[in-house]
Amino acid sequence: MPDISTFYSAFSDMTNLRKSVVVDMIMVQVISLTLGCFLILVFSGPSMDSNTLTWVIGALFIFFSASGIVYRRLSS
Repeated sequence: MPDISTFYSAFSDMTNLRKSVVVDMIMVQVISLTLGCFLILVFSGPSMDSNTLTWVIGALFIFFSASGIVYRRLSS
């Protein structure tokens, strides 16, 4: 049976991340969402109705803006 101190040590190592690691993980997610919206727009944009197209373009704008905000935080 594992000791509780080894469990606590492993748990604290997993949750005690540096700030840059968390920001990098957020940046990867935002970039992948931006790329996903762009690919949806490119490949199925011509067959979308105007309401869906508006939502996809709005999401693309929001994710692109969020990547700029996160990149500004990374550069400072």
